[in-house]
Amino acid sequence: MKNIIKIFVVFAISNLFTNVIFGESASLKILITEAKQNNPEIIAVREKWNATKSKIWQERTWDNPQFFIDYQRMPKNNFNLNDAEEKMFGITQMVPFPGKLSIKGKIAKYDNDIAEIDYKNIELKVLSDLKSIYSMYFYINKSIETYKQISDYMQDFSKVAESKYIVGKASQGDVLRAQVEFAKMLSMVITMKQEKETVKAELNSIIGKDPDSELGEPEDLMLKYMKNDWNEIKQLVIENNFEIKKDNINVSKSKWSKKSAYTEFLPDFDLTYRRRKMESAMDTQDFMLGFTFPLWFWKPMLAIKEMSSELKMSESEKKNTELMNLSQAKEEFLKLKTLERLIELYRTDILGQAEQSQKVTEASYRVDKEDFLQVLDTTRTLLDLRLEYYRYITEYYQNLSKLEKITGVELSGGGSK
Repeated sequence: MKNIIKIFVVFAISNLFTNVIFGESASLKILITEAKQNNPEIIAVREKWNATKSKIWQERTWDNPQFFIDYQRMPKNNFNLNDAEEKMFGITQMVPFPGKLSIKGKIAKYDNDIAEIDYKNIELKVLSDLKSIYSMYFYINKSIETYKQISDYMQDFSKVAESKYIVGKASQGDVLRAQVEFAKMLSMVITMKQEKETVKAELNSIIGKDPDSELGEPEDLMLKYMKNDWNEIKQLVIENNFEIKKDNINVSKSKWSKKSAYTEFLPDFDLTYRRRKMESAMDTQDFMLGFTFPLWFWKPMLAIKEMSSELKMSESEKKNTELMNLSQAKEEFLKLKTLERLIELYRTDILGQAEQSQKVTEASYRVDKEDFLQVLDTTRTLLDLRLEYYRYITEYYQNLSKLEKITGVELSGGGSK
């Protein structure tokens, strides 16, 4: 009985998941989860990050020891090893100067940190693209709805024009204009549906699915605005921007690389143990200690000079990255504030006035107090204003996703119902 209940629950959850993505609506949150799990670009950089983790201990570990066997003083033209008068075997190990491998391990750790930053940065980029395209998906869907509404209205209104034409209160031109406007709206619906299929293919590609896979309708984007002021955004950029973080790591890596170059002046040691067995004498054993000597001293000196230049370059790149990202963040922040004001202006004032004007003009036309061209003009104006309103909402969330990419964090506002 318990197993049956479990199967039923799993089936219900999977059915709900399928309906959300491929049924009536496509949830942005679930699409984001899908992208994180299945996007090929995210998977590639994630595996690259995992690969660099193993390199840390590789750099900290000594090279393999060398075992050797030596047969000496064998009779001429005799290759029987047992006839050798002197037999030796031993082991030799190269031991780096204390601290050398530790520094190389630190450098490898910074490489791993950079790979992690690259992974998170690519993930954020992909999700930013997903949100931007999803916003366009929302806009196209709303455009189709708007064109359909206007086409239905013009179809009904053409009947009004026809009835007025029959009784001699309207010209044949009014009837033709209404029919032409109806046809234009239908053609726009067809065009927008084609664009919708293109956007659906882009979304499927981002979530790692075939472009022809089914995808539900977009959910309405919430009118929930970003609450952060500029000073907060600026601080978020400095603290969380992935490019700045990466440059910080590169500066630290360059410092340790310079220290590693200095260690090339220090000797490495070669430890050898050898045991000798002789036919005509007693067995003996040897211990040997060798060490490297930096005779070609200009090589480490040039390496130090190289690392010093790389350190200065890293510090300059860090400063440049910080200034560029702050400039881009300021630009996106100002765009968002402008779009916020426009959206509110359209939502609370302009759209209401346009709808009222269109209704009044239509009513006046029905009682022969207004001509058809005025009705057509107010209807077109209402159409344009509605499309502009949805376009501003789309641009708002597209710019919000860009700002989130720059700040490195999800900002208040955004998402879907």
